[in-house]
Amino acid sequence: MEKVKKNLEEVVAAIKNSKEYQNCVRIKKQMNDNPLICEKINKIKKLQKEVVKSGYDKDIKKELDLLVEELESIPIYVVYTQNLEIVNQKIDYVRDSLNDYFKELFEKDTNI
Repeated sequence: MEKVKKNLEEVVAAIKNSKEYQNCVRIKKQMNDNPLICEKINKIKKLQKEVVKSGYDKDIKKELDLLVEELESIPIYVVYTQNLEIVNQKIDYVRDSLNDYFKELFEKDTNI
């Protein structure tokens, strides 16, 4: 079991040491220091809740969509989301591989 834990820690370390993950961390810090971006993100979160509570009111949804569009036009945010997408793909790949591995193991056990 210790070997499995060590191998999983190596996979996590590989993702954390990846260029994309490091970019995410660095850019996230920069975005947190930018009041304009923080304000937009906080307003988007608030509007997302309002949209759901209102039963998807068209006016609130339109305001939300415009604000998301503004945020997505900020270059640093675009780079952040691109890197985050790559990191998430790596995590998904590991998760899917583990799921496939365990599925094969359990299928072998049921075929005995």
